[in-house]
Amino acid sequence: MTTATTSVFATACLLASSLTHADCSPTFIERLTGTQRMVDSLRPDKPAQARVYTSDGSEYTAGEAQWMKAQLRSVQQSCTQGDESSAAATLRGVTDLLNSHHRSP
Repeated sequence: MTTATTSVFATACLLASSLTHADCSPTFIERLTGTQRMVDSLRPDKPAQARVYTSDGSEYTAGEAQWMKAQLRSVQQSCTQGDESSAAATLRGVTDLLNSHHRSP
């Protein structure tokens, strides 16, 4: 298993375990985990890199990557508070951005 794969897997496990007792539905948690996996793959190769790429090759600005990471923290907090509707609205913004940049294979 590569380092990147191990990192993504570990992040997904941590996310799943942190949301185990949350009040969001299992279906929602599954969507969140998939989105989290994609956003977590946005890592700059060097400091101050302006563009970052996901595991599927989609390109984002560093600002977009930071925004998506912050939004996913907000989604997790909303789930913890039992507010799935707010979590879903926030997650929708992230998935809309991911979909707008998605590169077809």
